[in-house]
Amino acid sequence: MVSSHDEADDLTQETFIKVYKNLNKFEQQSSVYTWIYRIAVNTGLNYLRKQKLRQNLGIEMLSHWMPQKEERNSDGNQRSLLRQVVARLPKKQQMVVLLRSFQDLSFREVAAAMDTTENAAKVNYSHALQNLRKMIANMGLDYESM
Repeated sequence: MVSSHDEADDLTQETFIKVYKNLNKFEQQSSVYTWIYRIAVNTGLNYLRKQKLRQNLGIEMLSHWMPQKEERNSDGNQRSLLRQVVARLPKKQQMVVLLRSFQDLSFREVAAAMDTTENAAKVNYSHALQNLRKMIANMGLDYESM
């Protein structure tokens, strides 16, 4: 969801602080795993909303999604490029790709984390893959090689 490991580390720490503070509110309607993922997703989305607000106010630098300097010079160019392309997807599609492809969650777990239906998660994932194929093809690259 975010562009740097430091931001991800901070959000992870914030997520676990929220989990700890709200353990007494866990109602066991879902698994603890899904509950924590939902908190993590909400924490990430809230962070991105704040970042977007800061960008709109001119506080944040442009090119937030550009790869880090060391990534441009490393063998991780494809991963960096893929992260940039995923960042251009609509938020729901970004989230389902991150949870399904990068976190290896089942569609049922993705749906619970996103507070949606399993079918809606599948549809968003399908649309995301179609959009990724188009974007990558427009860049003159082969989707299958990524």
